[in-house]
Amino acid sequence: MALAGALLAFLAGPNAAATDIHGAIRAGDVEAVRAAASDNSELNRPDNWGRTPLIVALQQGRTALVEMLVGRGASVSATDAWGRTPLLVATQLKNTAAIRLLLEQKVDVNAANKNDITPLISAAQTGNAEALQLLLAAGAAPDRTDNLGWTALMWAASRNNLPIVKMLLDKGADARWVARDQSTAVSLARGRGADAALIAALESAAQSGATARPATAAAQPAAPKPTAAAATARLTPALDPARIIRGNPRAAITIFEYTDFQCPYCGYGAKTLNEVMARYEGQVRLVVKHLPLPLLHPMAMACAQYFEAISLQSPDKAWAFYDRIFEDQRALAGAEPFLQKVAAGLGVDMGRLQQDLRNPVTQGRIAADLKESERFKFDGVPAFIIDGEAIEGAQPADRFFAVIDKALHR
Repeated sequence: MALAGALLAFLAGPNAAATDIHGAIRAGDVEAVRAAASDNSELNRPDNWGRTPLIVALQQGRTALVEMLVGRGASVSATDAWGRTPLLVATQLKNTAAIRLLLEQKVDVNAANKNDITPLISAAQTGNAEALQLLLAAGAAPDRTDNLGWTALMWAASRNNLPIVKMLLDKGADARWVARDQSTAVSLARGRGADAALIAALESAAQSGATARPATAAAQPAAPKPTAAAATARLTPALDPARIIRGNPRAAITIFEYTDFQCPYCGYGAKTLNEVMARYEGQVRLVVKHLPLPLLHPMAMACAQYFEAISLQSPDKAWAFYDRIFEDQRALAGAEPFLQKVAAGLGVDMGRLQQDLRNPVTQGRIAADLKESERFKFDGVPAFIIDGEAIEGAQPADRFFAVIDKALHR
């Protein structure tokens, strides 16, 4: 997809053709990578996004370079700024060969990122049965939960994936887990119109209690390593007066939301913000910024462009578009025709929309957001900044309440 390619080119930045190890990896220059990797300080040096050379190689799909870096002693446990390990990156990108290679290095199979996504949860999300089998055999815990309180079994149920559901149940996954939104594997399967056989398997497991286990702290994923920037720095996002605002334009507190319209954790974050905006009506305002992740979400960039293009016509229609996409992210499988249908249904001037999608203002806003995200080392979504403080991942509303209450009384 051209948009994704353009975004990746932007992320590569001006150093893409340089001699540093990250630029050499992106360029596919094997000899330059080999030369740089001979310097131990380069072998694991993070780039501006906190990505190690091994993680960059995985994201670029450079199989030979992945093998070379691992063979030369690159860290297989160092995370990026979002807490992703190489194993999680490989699983998210459905790179089963890399998963095998990393598992041979005895990596932590349960390490999670800032959304508490473990490799096993990712394998269930992407429907990679082979990877899931490898991870379970390596000791992946079936009942770890992500930031939504969802287990791998719940993700497989929501994806109507009977083979993975059966595999997880055979390994003792608990069909009775209740998530933060009170959903269970059974309710998710029913709500998504799953096959009768899948629903029956989950109902049988839930009723028998054969797979039940207590919800203890041991069932939670390993926390990612905190970054110094997230722990100490007060962040100051740019506030463009021409960009649209939800809430009171003169509110004392501004919430900056860095989001990806196709990310399920961003969908949860948007619902949490609705609760926050209602609680602090008149006291807070919301500004949306964009951090699309095209390797994981191919429609994210197009959604960001539509939002900004529609905002040039009508702030109200742009916010209605925002709400509509997050209400049913699964509909993004309909690609751009779906976005056009949503826009038309909102009464958007479709002729002007096509012009504004190509407007330098639209493109410039997203590029500025990406550059700002790089400065803050946000390489995952959702992320929020409130009164200089970052909240990373799909956190509960109470986390926002604490930060806003502190800011209001400062």
